Amino acid sequence: METALTGLIVITLLLLAVLTIGQTYLATQNAILESWRGMEERLGDRARTDLSPVSSETSVGGGIVTLTLQNDGDTKLADFDRWDVIVQYNQTGGGFAQQWLPYDELGTDNSWLVSYSEGTMDVFEPRILNSGEQMVIEITLNPTVAMTTTNWVTVAAPNGVSASTVFTR
Repeated sequence: METALTGLIVITLLLLAVLTIGQTYLATQNAILESWRGMEERLGDRARTDLSPVSSETSVGGGIVTLTLQNDGDTKLADFDRWDVIVQYNQTGGGFAQQWLPYDELGTDNSWLVSYSEGTMDVFEPRILNSGEQMVIEITLNPTVAMTTTNWVTVAAPNGVSASTVFTR
């Protein structure tokens, strides 16, 4: 009788252990599946995004760089405060600067803002860069860009798609 009781306890413990391990395995597989779906969605979004530089120019004595970008992809782009703008340029007075610039709607020194869109009217979904639309970015730099230099700017959207171009003064 005592052997049967001990055997029943051991079998119960084994079943409990197997079911717990099975439940943990299924929960882990579900988490991996959700993660995989999220990754596929981000990659699909990135594949449908294409950002192209149209033009770039330097003005106001080298203090403002104006960059026009066009959305040639199918993904709408917004949340400009989450975008990255990285500038590499030769400074007036000598020296080389390489810096990430924050988004600032006031246009303070060493920042950038979206000034307006051109090409198509931005009546449909304002403040969102739809497919086929262009936007103009104004980058304010201090110290200013040196004369007769070739410089580089990279703009990256939150989904990882980027566009790079040169600008001169």
